[in-house]
Amino acid sequence: MKYLFPALSALLLTGAVLAAPAAAQPQQQCLRQNMVNGWKVVNDQTLIVTDRVGHQFTVSLAKGCRDLKWPMRLGFSAGTGFGLSCVGRHDFLYVPSNGGDVSQRCLIDDVQPYPGGIPAGKTAMNQR
Repeated sequence: MKYLFPALSALLLTGAVLAAPAAAQPQQQCLRQNMVNGWKVVNDQTLIVTDRVGHQFTVSLAKGCRDLKWPMRLGFSAGTGFGLSCVGRHDFLYVPSNGGDVSQRCLIDDVQPYPGGIPAGKTAMNQR
């Protein structure tokens, strides 16, 4: 009995130490279609998208989209989930017609967290 309590204590402490790193790992960032707050068009194949909590993502598009310089609105389709799904490869970016332009459906190649932030004193274009 005198060895049972120290053995149980050591076992519980070991379990707590093993569980702690898993809880401390940061959650993977994900661009959710219902969280898009603004974007900046880098070129016809790259957007920097900002979500409502300030995270930025690089959205790479397949070739074929054109004239994305001044879109007033964008839409993302990310499978099902009513806006809760993460936007990723093989989803679509919808660019509604702007004036005389035709609407476009652009295939998304990749979505990655943007390595840099917005420079001080500047904001993302087209924020709602």
